[in-house]
Amino acid sequence: MRLGVKSSLGLWFILSIAAPVSQALFVEDLYVAWVPTVSQSDQQRRQDAARGLEQVLVRVSGRVNVADDPRVKLALQKPEQFYSEFSYSTVASALPKQDPPTQGGIEARLDQTARLTPEAGPGQIMRIRFESSLVGQLLKEAQLPVWGSNRPSVLSWIALRREGTREVVGEALTQPFAKTLAAVAERRGVPLFLPVWDLEDTSTISVAEIWGRFLDRLETASVRYSPDKILVFRAESQFQGQWQGDWSLGEKGQWQGGSVSADSEEALAEALVSAIASNLSEQYAVSSFRSDIELTVEGLTELAAYADVAQYLGGLGQIMSVQPKRFSADMVTFRVKSEGDLQQMIDVIALDRKLNLLRSDPQAGTLWYRWNP
Repeated sequence: MRLGVKSSLGLWFILSIAAPVSQALFVEDLYVAWVPTVSQSDQQRRQDAARGLEQVLVRVSGRVNVADDPRVKLALQKPEQFYSEFSYSTVASALPKQDPPTQGGIEARLDQTARLTPEAGPGQIMRIRFESSLVGQLLKEAQLPVWGSNRPSVLSWIALRREGTREVVGEALTQPFAKTLAAVAERRGVPLFLPVWDLEDTSTISVAEIWGRFLDRLETASVRYSPDKILVFRAESQFQGQWQGDWSLGEKGQWQGGSVSADSEEALAEALVSAIASNLSEQYAVSSFRSDIELTVEGLTELAAYADVAQYLGGLGQIMSVQPKRFSADMVTFRVKSEGDLQQMIDVIALDRKLNLLRSDPQAGTLWYRWNP
């Protein structure tokens, strides 16, 4: 089942508290931007739309420096060619009533956006919906990746050290780091969520083990949440407010890592989300490369399952066409034309957990699955 997340990363954090079970999330507002503004004039609208388009391009590509591309720079000069609708509202009316202020969400995002665009007044918000096909076409022409709406959930074990004291960033979200983490992750479309950090968590894993990045132990502690990815991050303030942090991101014993630094907690959180978004985009985003794949699915015990599988595959963002090739008693083989390579196809299908991979042959371009509706 896909979870619809329409307007607030706060919901992701609430889900982690109320029901500690996670899975890939379907981010529905991937092509919508919220921009603080000072007026509704034509000139201001074009400026705001350009900021909104850049916001969406960063979110969809996973790349923070997307505006450096010459094609993107040209598009930002004429943003009206890329959006289908816009509206204005006050900050108060834009906020969902069900989100507590401490949960981040739109309020934190607007606060942060206003901070990043200090000339914008706090009273008005321009909401802009961009056309997904046009945004995707622009990114492909710029040879930049297109990262779809179905995105991996990332359980984040985070330990910070201030003045020699270590603390875990948990559900309270009171630290400046945590509030910014929620706002930036929502803006970038990265489903980060935190552990509940209740008695069950603290009896399974310690602050010292998070700090020491005992990855095997942390994988065990993460089982109750069933995340797609696990993020382990430790950071400390070394001198004069400077922060340095190291991160590891992975699953099932396969890990990648890096480091980030910044001059404040808020900037550190933004740098961390940028690093994780870039890493996930490399794995899941569609490139201009195209593949012809032969994909076989077994375990189809009912006639309706054939149609369900075809519909599911056709709904994946990077698949261009799905054609049945062979049928037998309980299986079907499809010829699939896909954007991206075979490994990206495997990674994206793994997010939904509807198909269990049995075997693959990258050289032959074949995949073999069992249906798990």
